[in-house]
Amino acid sequence: MFATFINKEERHNLDLSALISYQPDQLMYYYYNSWINISVETYLQLHEWLENGYGNQVNIKRWIDLIDVEINARSDLYGLQESEYLNSIGPYYYGPTGTQLFFCKSYASENEALNSNDFALLSDLHKTLTLDRRVQKYYHNRKTTKKAAQNKDEIIRDITLCADCLEQNDKINRHIRYLNLFLEGRRAAIIAADNMPQEPRPLPEKPAQPQDPPSTLKELLALNFSRSRANNYQKSWADYNRNIKIYFIRYREYEKACDRYKEAMQSWQALRTDFIKKCHTDIEQLNKQLNELHILLETYQNVIRKSSVHPDYRNRQILLTFKRYLETGRADDVQACINLYEEERLWTDIKASQERIEKTIFYLQPDNDALLMASEETSRLIASVRE
Repeated sequence: MFATFINKEERHNLDLSALISYQPDQLMYYYYNSWINISVETYLQLHEWLENGYGNQVNIKRWIDLIDVEINARSDLYGLQESEYLNSIGPYYYGPTGTQLFFCKSYASENEALNSNDFALLSDLHKTLTLDRRVQKYYHNRKTTKKAAQNKDEIIRDITLCADCLEQNDKINRHIRYLNLFLEGRRAAIIAADNMPQEPRPLPEKPAQPQDPPSTLKELLALNFSRSRANNYQKSWADYNRNIKIYFIRYREYEKACDRYKEAMQSWQALRTDFIKKCHTDIEQLNKQLNELHILLETYQNVIRKSSVHPDYRNRQILLTFKRYLETGRADDVQACINLYEEERLWTDIKASQERIEKTIFYLQPDNDALLMASEETSRLIASVRE
């Protein structure tokens, strides 16, 4: 869902500004049957901001209560901070929305984390759009399918209104795309409700021991092994000992995650009904918003269809160009705007074509006299066409 509207590859990492600006329930709204990731640094900054009275204290305290008390992750987070073998821990379960929480030492890139501006953008896409008053007045006053403009001011008004309606169309279509994606997510969450919460991710396989190494360096040398091969044997055992230590540390974290999963499964039996009910409520609201947006879209499209400008030129940038022609006195009616626009577009195409020819000639044979003459002849022909 986020991929279409937020230009970030990772959409599960949350930065400090998002946690300060929104309470857990407000952000979890976007992560039904999904997961979020919070860095240890962000968690520690929450405590620092709370102690110093910075930011939205209500939101900050709500996040700290969630992490420290509700999911009981406080001691684990300080353990993660001190551990040289762990990079992340989780999942922890937030039952009401079926959301999993993971914690990491740091994000690969701070720019990847979603911030308060990203969620403000998503929040705006949920807001109800209303019909512009100017468009509403114009739509009700205009009874005929098309009305011939009486003077330049009326033409400018018609073009301006048409351009504004096209802009509103793009905005409405963006909202519709977003709400449809959100609707799909809520329907998928209802289907997944029978299999929630999700199990912890399985551990990697246990590291394998190096094959039959001699026990000491002397034994290696006695078997005529080279010193480099002896060093490789020692290194392989050193790597194995480190990897097996990491494995057992992670295995303990996995066991704790399994315990949390069992508790979440027991709690889910009581939460499942409310979760599905909330999803259905959201679906009902989303369908209502979509119906309103489609009605609004049809109203703007009707205004556009009644414009005196030919459909081929009902493009916002073209219409704004027409408006400039009229306001600067270069044209007095729509037909003059069209003629002037087509003429300028023709010369733009000719100029671009000439530049392409000149570049081709330059890169092929910059010192060839015949090609130079051909280039000059091309320029003369274009000049003659202009005359």
